Amino acid sequence: MRLALTAAGLYLGLFCVLRIAFLGVFREPAASTEELAQAFYLGLKFDARLALLAAAPLLLSEWVRARKLWLGYSTAVLALVLLLYAADFGHYAYTHARLHGGAVEHLTPADVALRMVWQSYPVLWIVLGIALACALHVWLLSRLGPPAPAPRLRKALQLTVIAALGIGVVWGKWSSYPLRWNDAYFSDKPFVSALGLNPVLFLADTIGQHRVRVDADAVAAQYDTLAELLELKVRDPQRRSFARYVAAHPDKPLNLVVIHLESFAAFKVGAFGNASGATPHFDALTREGLLFTNFFVPAVPTARSVFTMVSGIPDYHPGRSASRDPRMVRQHTLVNALTGHERFYFLGGSASWGNIRGLLSQSIERLQVSEEGDYAAERADVWGIIDHALFEHAHSALLKVKGPFFAFIQTSGNHRPYTIPEGDRRGFEIVNRDAATLRAEGFDGISAYNGLRFLDHAIGHYFEMARKAPYFANTVFVLYGDHGNPSASPIPYERLGLTGFHVPMLIIAPGIPAGERNAAVASLVDLLPTALGIMKVPHLNKALGRDLLLERPAERHFALVPHGLLTDDYFLQVSPQGESHLYAYRSKDPVADLRDRLPDTVKEMRRLREGLYQLSLYLLHNNAPQPHAPPS
Repeated sequence: MRLALTAAGLYLGLFCVLRIAFLGVFREPAASTEELAQAFYLGLKFDARLALLAAAPLLLSEWVRARKLWLGYSTAVLALVLLLYAADFGHYAYTHARLHGGAVEHLTPADVALRMVWQSYPVLWIVLGIALACALHVWLLSRLGPPAPAPRLRKALQLTVIAALGIGVVWGKWSSYPLRWNDAYFSDKPFVSALGLNPVLFLADTIGQHRVRVDADAVAAQYDTLAELLELKVRDPQRRSFARYVAAHPDKPLNLVVIHLESFAAFKVGAFGNASGATPHFDALTREGLLFTNFFVPAVPTARSVFTMVSGIPDYHPGRSASRDPRMVRQHTLVNALTGHERFYFLGGSASWGNIRGLLSQSIERLQVSEEGDYAAERADVWGIIDHALFEHAHSALLKVKGPFFAFIQTSGNHRPYTIPEGDRRGFEIVNRDAATLRAEGFDGISAYNGLRFLDHAIGHYFEMARKAPYFANTVFVLYGDHGNPSASPIPYERLGLTGFHVPMLIIAPGIPAGERNAAVASLVDLLPTALGIMKVPHLNKALGRDLLLERPAERHFALVPHGLLTDDYFLQVSPQGESHLYAYRSKDPVADLRDRLPDTVKEMRRLREGLYQLSLYLLHNNAPQPHAPPS
């Protein structure tokens, strides 16, 4: 244990020196002292984790008895770590990004990569520095003498305390989620995030990231078609730009509250014909605003929907989600067009979930995040506090804002294990119903039924508070389901694989007619452009979304889903084997395959679907933040 702790201490001291060197060499003046201090603190926690993990094998007693073996191991680890640090410094100097898994692709062809390194960096000096550091390391460890005798009980207590502290250091924070790379992305300044990372751990975290393969030629070949669909007035096919500036003149600043409803499938909602009575509060709200009845999210699960809503790009990252890829967490977002607005994000659990903190903090400027640890309410389950308490906290925070604001409230309770606390439920009562009736209504059990009812009750609870608030009359409220889920009943949308993507979107805002329905097919990418259109906020749109309240021909209505494309008339379904199927999904016979009767429609929709899909992948890497200023 003494040997391992001594080695870990030497590692940690060296990592601290290297972090100070990184700060001294690359520091950017835009970063504040407070931000740098917080980043340095987080970086030390990452360094301590790496130091302990690197020294842990020295706890093997067989190794300790073999002096040459443990000295050789410790020195080899140090040499490898220093080599990676050297590569990281060089990579950051060239790209202003820390070494990550995607950089591995630059190692081929090997002969070219080696020549570039030899000609670009002081290789001999780096090797000499690593050799000297390793020699000093060996000398210091060799001077470690035998421990003094101690009673067994004291030794046992010491080992227990040290082991507990070690586990705590490796976990990294007092949370249900361990310290992750996204914790370093608390600032919208890239250098601050870079300072908070440990290059070795960051490389290890990202080495398995899937590479997004983009067919740029497919985007170029369909540029005119896609530009027409996205209504570009000024086109730049050479740069494959889809940016368009939307001019507007607001009458007065309005607030924007976006409410993310967890697992809020359209087929379970009363306003869509479900007779279960699970959503009376949401159904009542639809009589006050505009409900989009053919609204689809491009991807499941939740993290992908958050990314899509913020960026306007369907998240078709081949890994788990784009928010988990540090190369993609900095996106252009229309939220930043709200220049005079305070900006808030409220989540009942930890923003480490899905590494969502990185996406939001890097993309949305001046964002104030509220997450677990910021609430007086007790944690209900793995997803954090109940949604009622989340809405109460958000409402209380918004009451204190003196100017206009943007708030993103992400509910999470309508998710397994569907926790409904025994204590204060704000008047909610659990009901029981027979399983056969629930299945016929699409629910897979009583827990899912009451879970949706509990979320719906929380929605009603929030709007009851908000209606009494001064901000209510000047606020655009947008409620959307982040995704659906399978139906326990074989309804047509379940057979077509659409229940996971078909969700409600409801807008309640000044000037929006009450009780209106919009049947045009629409997508989550359209949420922010539509909200900013209502608010009359000028903005630069670089992604796929459009203002759904503007008049356009029906043939320009579309919604992309992973396995196909929807228009107002048809759903093109593409199987994993590449086969095409065509359905008039809104007709009296929605599951009848029309591909043989309408081959030209299949061909055209397939071509458009491929273009939109490749454009989505292309934009994942080509959506860097830009000012929302009008073009010169």
